[in-house]
Amino acid sequence: MSLKSYTAPASGTILIPVDFVSSAPELTYTNNIIVGAVTLTGGLVVSPSGTPTTGQRVVVTWNASVTPSGNTITIFGETVPDELAAKNFVAECVYGGAAWVVNILPDFAGTGIIGSHRLASDSVTTTSIADNSVTLAKMYELATGSVIFGNASNRPTALSVADSTIVIGDSSTGLVSVAVSGDATLTKAGALTIATSAVTTAKIADDAVTSAKLDDDSNRTQVVIPTSFETAGEIGVLEYKICFPCTIEAIHGTVTKPFTSTGTHIFKDDTGTVLTGSQIDMSNALTLGNIVSTTPTANNTFVAGDVIKIETSVSGAVGGRSTIVLCMLKS
Repeated sequence: MSLKSYTAPASGTILIPVDFVSSAPELTYTNNIIVGAVTLTGGLVVSPSGTPTTGQRVVVTWNASVTPSGNTITIFGETVPDELAAKNFVAECVYGGAAWVVNILPDFAGTGIIGSHRLASDSVTTTSIADNSVTLAKMYELATGSVIFGNASNRPTALSVADSTIVIGDSSTGLVSVAVSGDATLTKAGALTIATSAVTTAKIADDAVTSAKLDDDSNRTQVVIPTSFETAGEIGVLEYKICFPCTIEAIHGTVTKPFTSTGTHIFKDDTGTVLTGSQIDMSNALTLGNIVSTTPTANNTFVAGDVIKIETSVSGAVGGRSTIVLCMLKS
């Protein structure tokens, strides 16, 4: 028989006979195989038994699946790498006259023979790494909130970025993490706050403040228009050019000379449409200085260049004067 089979125990020693001069040389096998599946509870030693002959060759085929669990496997004095314990490999043992020389050959697929602990320090060079093959998972752990950048020595280094800070270039160090300060502050939620009174006149471009940026009171203005009902020739349609976009919010009429009969003012837009609710009637019962007011509710919006029309009329005899005040909100 040319092959002897052994089952791997959880711990202990497997003795392989190597003595040809024993009384039973047929018990000595050149080819041996170790099988089984086990988790070690102690060291497993495969050891020669008897006196070998110089040049004698013993082959141990490892066909077992063993989990070392921190224990050691040795074959004829050679330690088996942990990564091979659950793989197929061949241990070729040759007696040199004073000791056994053991060559452990990887499994038939040629994998698993080189573990990380068997690589020499700095042995993996740049040329040994394929382009685009180093993934994030293969990189060393990086502290939360840190970024990698090239420092002043042209070496990659980590920068810890604190809450509510920004990363900005620094010629002496490469990058720094600093808080936004001065006229504005920044929260880690991304909210930027401009400091009170930080926007000065010098920081505003000429012609950059539009009417929309002003509050309503700053955008309000008034236009004063005198009207006369003294003669028939002064009564009719008066037209006034609007210089800027606006909305007429209110109309006030003041009696500057009492009326002989009722004087009526009707206000129309550029197309001749009456401003809804804009009519002002000044009766002969009003005395000097009396004010009649109204609030237009529609058709009271104008653009620059439009014309506002005031249509005047009397119910009887002519006579009287007024001053019209248009209260306007710039658009």
